[in-house]
Amino acid sequence: MTIVVNNGVRRFVADKIGQYINSPEQRLIQGVTALGMQPVIDYYNHKADDETRAVSVARTIGKIIAGTFVGVLVRYGAIYAAKQFSAYAYKEMVSGYIKKVGPKRKRDIFMPDYEFKTPNKTPKEFKNMHENYVKTMGTLLATFAMLFTNFLIDAPLTKIITKLLTPAVRQKISDDKAKVEVENANS
Repeated sequence: MTIVVNNGVRRFVADKIGQYINSPEQRLIQGVTALGMQPVIDYYNHKADDETRAVSVARTIGKIIAGTFVGVLVRYGAIYAAKQFSAYAYKEMVSGYIKKVGPKRKRDIFMPDYEFKTPNKTPKEFKNMHENYVKTMGTLLATFAMLFTNFLIDAPLTKIITKLLTPAVRQKISDDKAKVEVENANS
């Protein structure tokens, strides 16, 4: 079977989804999807004993919530930081097109000096390029930052959430087991 993706779908994905759904939003979508699926899989794993299932469900929920929360915040923060250090100024324009562009201030360490061999970008086109550059640079910064936040924030937060949720999940499993036993006794 061949899947055909027409130009309308490609344009929608590239122009709309690609423009508005960036790294933080992707992490949020991933977290929400995981929260809807993974705890359910752990809950219905009857190969494990009830205590293991309860801890597994609580730990999975804790990991997802902590990872999503921290991941989204770190990504947004890193993109914001990249934007604060990448302001640009036009150094040379030719007939309304950009020839040279560079950092606006000394602190704009993420903005390189750039020269177009053929000036063919309008300020509006360059602004779109710059926004994508800032988001990419922010995502790279976030990736580096998350090497540390995974251990410093995610792991302790996961432990706290797991401790809080385990008794409730244990009670839910116990209630469901009792309900099944009552139904079996009545039939």
